[in-house]
Amino acid sequence: MTEKQRPRQSLSLLHTSDCHLGTSPARRQEAAFAAAMDLAISEEVDAVIISGDLFDHNRVGDDVLSWAADQLARLSCPAVMIAGNHDAHPESSVLHRFSPHIQDLPITILDSLEGTTTHLPELDLTVWGKSMDDHHPGFHPLDRLPDRPDSGWCIAMGHGLVMPDETPSYRSSPIYPSHLDALDWDYVALGHIHRHMVIRESPSVVAYSGATAESLEGDPAVLLVTLDPDSGVSLTLRELKPSPVA
Repeated sequence: MTEKQRPRQSLSLLHTSDCHLGTSPARRQEAAFAAAMDLAISEEVDAVIISGDLFDHNRVGDDVLSWAADQLARLSCPAVMIAGNHDAHPESSVLHRFSPHIQDLPITILDSLEGTTTHLPELDLTVWGKSMDDHHPGFHPLDRLPDRPDSGWCIAMGHGLVMPDETPSYRSSPIYPSHLDALDWDYVALGHIHRHMVIRESPSVVAYSGATAESLEGDPAVLLVTLDPDSGVSLTLRELKPSPVA
């Protein structure tokens, strides 16, 4: 990071993904998500990042959408999210039905199929993500990531599978090493893999948060990301203690 690019302030983020709200009547995923919002509030994080699959499928009921919006409304910070393979973003996407529920909230859905950025000026934070219209081998979550802005913290979001090498794959939404090698953004917030995993620490820190309800060896947890101008990016996996949701 050059001096021109060096951020002026430290930030704390909550990174989660694969929340899968609406999975089952048992509402285990909802309980974990509510606990994640509790943690975001108690830790006074500066932003929440949701790297896809907030919802389990495109047929979830309006009651689930209203409940999710109510949970996000509890936050005193902005949230940024992208679609995943379970709530992919064609015309039938649940995210289209969800948008009216959050239109008055500081929540941004990065919904461009070409990729788009949002800038949060109060945090000097830029977040990029690409919407997924279909989960297939030709969709590359981090392809066409632009050069990082000249200043502030920069986060890229992606929902897909990191591949071990450049061998063309039949797997859907692949992220190849060459995609990661080309990055110069501070943090790459990934979703799709349900267990927390740090992929690499340089040149950018790249990590899966894991699914909200099972990222810590099958137990609920989220990733707290600290962005510090002096020490860089650090990650802490925080266990959640959900209470049942009626």
